[in-house]
Amino acid sequence: MSKTRKDRSDIQVGNLEKKHDLDPGTIRNPDDSDARSDKELGNLERSYGEEALKDILDPANQPPPEQTTD
Repeated sequence: MSKTRKDRSDIQVGNLEKKHDLDPGTIRNPDDSDARSDKELGNLERSYGEEALKDILDPANQPPPEQTTD
């Protein structure tokens, strides 16, 4: 069983969405506007607080990984 790693604060929002297999534009500002894809996660957390992103990045809210059969 692998341990879940914390995302670095210098990752950009666009790369974070790709890493977690989220659709582009999934990570939004608290005022419901789309977060810029080139904005860093640490800046977003400093501006709006860590709680704003907690629901989006919670592993329980992630879709199950696609399984391939060979």
